[in-house]
Amino acid sequence: MLKRWLCVGLTVLAVGLTGGLRAHADSDFDQALATAPQGISLNKTNSIIALGTAPMSHAAIEDTTNANTPGTQAVVVNTAPYQFGTAWSTDENSIDLTHNQTIGFWFYFGNQGVHAGDGMAFVMQNDPRGLAATPDYTDRPIGETLGVWAVDTNPDQAYVSEFAKTAIQNSWALEFDTHYNGLSGKSALGTANAFDLGEPAVHIASNYPGSGDTYDKRTVSGGLLGKDHYYYSMHHNGVIADNDQPNFLSNGQWHHMTLKWDATAKTMTYTFNDRNAKTGVAQSGTSQTVPIDLNKIDPAHTGHARWGFTGTTGQDYENNLIILDNTPGLVDGTAEASLQDLTHNHPVTKDSQIVSGDKVELNYQLHYNGGRQSWSNINSRLNLPRGITYDAAEIDYAKGPTQSLKLSDIQDSKLAMTLDQSLDRDNDTATVKLWGTADKVDETLYNRTQPNTFSSNTLVTNADMPAFAINPSVDLDLNVTSANPVTLHTKEDGTVTGNVTVTTTAAVKPSVAVQATLNGKDLPDTAVASDGTFQLNLKADQLQMGTNRLRLTAATPHGDTSLVKTVLITVVGTLEFSNVDTTSSFVTSTLTGNPQLVARNDDWALDVKDTRGTGQRWALSAQSTAFTDEKTGRTLQGGPVYVGRYGRQPLTDQSVQIMTHTTDDSIDDGQVNVANSWGARNGVLLDVDGDALAGNYQGTITWSLTNAPS
Repeated sequence: MLKRWLCVGLTVLAVGLTGGLRAHADSDFDQALATAPQGISLNKTNSIIALGTAPMSHAAIEDTTNANTPGTQAVVVNTAPYQFGTAWSTDENSIDLTHNQTIGFWFYFGNQGVHAGDGMAFVMQNDPRGLAATPDYTDRPIGETLGVWAVDTNPDQAYVSEFAKTAIQNSWALEFDTHYNGLSGKSALGTANAFDLGEPAVHIASNYPGSGDTYDKRTVSGGLLGKDHYYYSMHHNGVIADNDQPNFLSNGQWHHMTLKWDATAKTMTYTFNDRNAKTGVAQSGTSQTVPIDLNKIDPAHTGHARWGFTGTTGQDYENNLIILDNTPGLVDGTAEASLQDLTHNHPVTKDSQIVSGDKVELNYQLHYNGGRQSWSNINSRLNLPRGITYDAAEIDYAKGPTQSLKLSDIQDSKLAMTLDQSLDRDNDTATVKLWGTADKVDETLYNRTQPNTFSSNTLVTNADMPAFAINPSVDLDLNVTSANPVTLHTKEDGTVTGNVTVTTTAAVKPSVAVQATLNGKDLPDTAVASDGTFQLNLKADQLQMGTNRLRLTAATPHGDTSLVKTVLITVVGTLEFSNVDTTSSFVTSTLTGNPQLVARNDDWALDVKDTRGTGQRWALSAQSTAFTDEKTGRTLQGGPVYVGRYGRQPLTDQSVQIMTHTTDDSIDDGQVNVANSWGARNGVLLDVDGDALAGNYQGTITWSLTNAPS
């Protein structure tokens, strides 16, 4: 048999502008349990949630190990490759769709970043299988389904209505997708790996798993005599994503999610990261609101739906844990904290101040808003503000006797307590009250926002005491009067000016100096003039390329300090190719009469360097001439392609963007080895058609670098 050989060379011309970071960390199951936030107990005899009974489900209940969040259990959905797990509300604890409801939970997806798989889904369903609801798997779970979506492993399935029947039926799902499923064309057939076409790689989104309207059928033509085949992509509603942080879900952190069902508007609002994972303090988070078609999830009009969690993994996996802190309908309760300055008769709000000697009152008020049960066995360990000597403490109820609290129980600014009474419709409020006096302090004492958790077997809720300061007799206010932020060029000096206002009851104002740190390094103090102004001169050799952080604080010799002001100074650098091979080649290959992807040889170099600083962005594009035989002038049937996370992109005479990057100058000084990041089956490869003729082909790829990614 005569063998035909294909020899391919490449001449590369590079022009344009620049840098890169790709981080990865291993998952840590023990760390997840040790840092678990406060949640409810799940293994009680009257538990609101039960493990799914589908044959392949591996879900479990695990005790957490954080001593600061006692009594908390986590639903462990997945921890290994090719797993499927479900946990569902029990029959008596379904969600009542005729009333407003709130659901809150924490979730942890390991720290695999963009290499995680595959995520999980919060689901409301009326599938006839109940606790056994599952997608129609055959031999093993399919990661793309997240344990709820349809199973795309049959390339002959031409009917989307039949395809949707392989999902959990009569359901709505909110997916937390950590793995990009974006194959297309022939490579997607039968692989269950195309749902995310056109979507951000990592995202939160929603839709109806059992509805044909959720999916798009895509056809791979068999030609005139061949048979057509099919695969499916999915519509994503209410997407939440972070293009600047592709690992924003699997990043080694607990994340909080709150869902609010509006029974009148028939909408679901879900808010991601509405509590700080490390401090527990409430924050705004990111929200989406989507309409819910009850005919799709409750076709029998029962007014209820089972709710729960599903998850799957494929070859890539992650630790997948969930902690519930608010469940629908069981107990609806809220808490809030406030501080009153009794001496000056005004509320102490966020970042406001009191003065040594002021009388204060702290209130932590709990409200019972309704539910199927009373709110009982409520306990808390209050994080009390520092710098206050407490004189008395009690708990007042809407009905019933006042409960006294012992001041001797306050240890290290913490007060552990249990409410004697349950809260219900008749006894619907309880207010924890503490009275005290602000201590004499020699310098300003700052109290950060203090989270306070009230927990029970049915509900965990939080009340955040606002941040405030206790001031001595001297108050300093520092302001920057020069530009902020500042942009300088390489080797350019800079100047920062400002003023300091001193407020004091003392007969003589103290002397004041400005303390400064530049990128964490202390600078000599700068004197403040008698009129309150100051000027700080910075030499070019003190500044680093990119972003510099100058932190300024006004201080007296007695330790009085102002709030810290930060000045951002950016030193602009350059963006450029630092190393590009002018001649590279592909592996000499045998023509077989079938299409093939030809690999690269080891003679490719493509390095980008960005010294403009952290946060700068750039884009890399490529275009190619046709490849021709050096002897015959024949054009190669095929050409170079770029194979990346979004599939295969042909390189033609039109520029194609193949990479975007955000620079972190703490990593290799902004240096990115692009070619070294390509594997054997991705990056630039040569796509050769089945009817290509043997020859020695050459062409030119032009690289373009821009500082404004599209």
